[in-house]
Amino acid sequence: MPKLGYGILTNGNPALRIALDNATDLLTEPSSNVGKFQFDSENTKLSHIEYMITELHVTFGGSGWNGMDVWFFNLGDYHWTTPITTNPGGVTGNNCGGQIWNISGQGWFKYLFKEFWTFGYMPLVEYKQLEAGTTDTFKGPLLDKTLGNYSGKIVSMNGKIDNWTQGFNNANWTDHRREAYVIKTSSGLSYVETVWRLPIRDIPLPDYATTPVSGQQVLLVSPTTARLALPGRDVSDTNPDHYIFHEDKIPAKIMAAGDVNIALGGTVTINTPLPLSILTSMDFHVKRQADAEFWNPPYFIGTGEDQELGFTYKVQAQSILITNLAESAITVRYVIHASDDQAHTTGGKKVLLKGNDGVQDFIQIKRPGSSDLAPGLNDIIIDTRLAFMPIIAEGWLVWPTDFPTVVASGARHKGERMATVSFANPDPKFKPYVKQIVVFPETNRVVSNSDNGMHQVFVDAGSWTGRCTARSSWANLHETSVDFYMAGSNPYDMDGGGTNPVYPDNPALGMRYYIFAIPNSL
Repeated sequence: MPKLGYGILTNGNPALRIALDNATDLLTEPSSNVGKFQFDSENTKLSHIEYMITELHVTFGGSGWNGMDVWFFNLGDYHWTTPITTNPGGVTGNNCGGQIWNISGQGWFKYLFKEFWTFGYMPLVEYKQLEAGTTDTFKGPLLDKTLGNYSGKIVSMNGKIDNWTQGFNNANWTDHRREAYVIKTSSGLSYVETVWRLPIRDIPLPDYATTPVSGQQVLLVSPTTARLALPGRDVSDTNPDHYIFHEDKIPAKIMAAGDVNIALGGTVTINTPLPLSILTSMDFHVKRQADAEFWNPPYFIGTGEDQELGFTYKVQAQSILITNLAESAITVRYVIHASDDQAHTTGGKKVLLKGNDGVQDFIQIKRPGSSDLAPGLNDIIIDTRLAFMPIIAEGWLVWPTDFPTVVASGARHKGERMATVSFANPDPKFKPYVKQIVVFPETNRVVSNSDNGMHQVFVDAGSWTGRCTARSSWANLHETSVDFYMAGSNPYDMDGGGTNPVYPDNPALGMRYYIFAIPNSL
C-alpha cells in the first residue's frame, strides 16, 4: 500500500504527504528533499492548472455591441456563454474580460484580457495544436522558416499555436491599449487551451498562507468535506484559494511524468493509471539521445528544417502514443495533463477510498458524494498513482541587468545575454522542467509578451542573420541550474526583404520563469 499519511511534523507543522519509497519517514524527512515525495503539502508551490478547455468556435448572428461585429464578455465566463451586446454595468471595450471579434475576410478571433480571469492577473496560457484532420493527435515540436508570419526567421516552438499577445486597441470600442491573448477560432477542433494559474509579469506568485495559530484544524475529510488548508488557515475558511486542496477546487491532473527514449522511426506508448479525456495535453522537452542536456524549446544548430526534433503524440483511452518523426533517436521529457469538464459523478459514500486497480494498490481522496466505482477526473482530489510537480524556483529577471553574461559573437543564435538560476537538487535527484516567457510593456503596439518556449533566429537578414529576435528565449537545463538566454533589445521583425529591422515600441522588460521538479521515481 502506498505510504500516505497526515500528522504533525517534527518542525511543528501539520502536513499531508505521499512518499515514493515506503522507507521514507513522513514525520522527519525535510521538505527540501523534493525527490522523495510524490505529494508534500509542506511545499505549497504545487504546480496548478486553473482549467483546460477545448477550442470553442463561437459565432453569433446579427450584430453585437453598438451594432458592430464585436461581443464583450464578463470575467469568469470561461465557456464564452453570455455575450454582452448592450452596455450593462458600464462594461465596455476598456474593461471587459473577453472579446470576440468577427474581422471581415479574416474570421473569428478571441481576445482574452487579464480581467477575463477571476484572480485578476495575466496568467500563462498555452494552446496545444492538433494535427490537421484529427481530434486526438497533437503536434510535437515545430522548427519552421516558411510560415508567413515568420518571413526571415527560423522558429523553434513546443507544438503550440503562436497565440500573438499584443497591446490591442480599436478606436471604435476602446480608447487605450490593452494586453490580450489573441487566438483565431475555427469550425473544427484544432487545439486544447490550458490556463496555468501562474503570473507572467513581474508580480509575486500569490501566497495565501499566513502565520499559523495554535489549535487550527487544517485537514478535514468527512462525508461532506475534503479540505487541506494552507499554513495559517483552517477548514472553516470560505475561500477555496486558502487551501492546498478543497472539494470545490480540483485542478487538472498530472497523469504521468518522466523521460522516455524513442528510437529513430520508432514509437513508444506511455500508459496512464486512469483513463484520459478530450481535455488531455502533453508538455515536453525533447533532445537528441546523443545530446547531453535538454533545451526549451528544442535545440537546433544551423537553419535547416532537418534540425527539427519532430514527433506527434496521440491521446488514447488510457495511454499516449508518441511517434518519432525526427532524423535521429530522441529523448522526451513529458508531463501528461488531463482534466474533465463533465458534471460531477454522484451516488458514492466514501471520501477516503482504498483500492487496487489490478496493477497496484492506491488511495484516493475524492469529492464528497462522488461515485465510489467510477469517479471523474474532476472528482478526484488526491490519488497515490498520480504525479505532483512542485515549483522549486520561480522569479523575474530584469532585462538586461539580471543577464550578466554577454554571449560571444559566434553564439548569438542563443541570445545576446545569459542569466543562470541555481537550485538545490539533493538525492534522489529530480528532473527539472522549465517554462519561460519574455515580457514587454503592456501597452506595446505590437507585442506585450512572447509565447512560453519560443526561440526565433533571423535568417537571410543581412547583418542580423544568426541573431535572435526580441521575442526569443532559450533555456538550457542542467541538474542544479538553468541558463536563460534573451535578446530583448533586438528587432522583432524585418521589413524590405530582410534589410530593415523593425523594433517593438519598447525593449523587453524581462523574463518570467518557473522551474518544476519531476521526481525520478515516477
